[in-house]
Amino acid sequence: MWSMFVDGPSSLLAQLATWLDGSYGLAVIVLALLVRLALLPMTLKTAEQNWWRQQQLLALKPKLARLNERHAGDPAAKAEAMQALYREHGVSGGLGSSLLVALVQAPLGAGIYAAIRQGVAGAGSFLWIPKLARPDVMLALVVGLLSFAALLLNPAMSEQARTLLHWLPVVVSFLVVWHLAAGLGLYWAGSSGVNLLQMALLRRRVRHRARR
Repeated sequence: MWSMFVDGPSSLLAQLATWLDGSYGLAVIVLALLVRLALLPMTLKTAEQNWWRQQQLLALKPKLARLNERHAGDPAAKAEAMQALYREHGVSGGLGSSLLVALVQAPLGAGIYAAIRQGVAGAGSFLWIPKLARPDVMLALVVGLLSFAALLLNPAMSEQARTLLHWLPVVVSFLVVWHLAAGLGLYWAGSSGVNLLQMALLRRRVRHRARR
């Protein structure tokens, strides 16, 4: 079963590299774009649902605070009252669509990463990167900048900017890619590019819906 998730991407990468004049690095980027663009309708819909759920919870914050005070000594009653409040205002659990996206992306992403790791062992250079099997700090910087740009486009930026914790993914992206083989970093960069597009589309949808 696992070989299916690795052999398929490996064959596709090899074919893409053949079509792209033997450029394995460009093949990795194209694969990342193909995969993430194919998943974009699902991931964008999930992101939009999570955004509006967040806005509903923010609107209910005063009522939730009163519930906490009223049922401070009775956790069971507080949980029941919160669920009743959520049902009254149509606030969903928010886990279903996110879980589905994770179940689709996790095995697919793991298989692709394994395929790239195998392929870059004998791969050469790409752009400024001397060897795709080794980490590259400039590539890590590019991924960090893409993550930073996506964060700026996030419609929730005004709330997120209040804590440094929300900037952690940018730092983590830089540090992880800095220690990955550059071939894997290129996949991360291509995926981050589509994530940037997703945030731009989400921002547009949110503004359009807010004007209605």
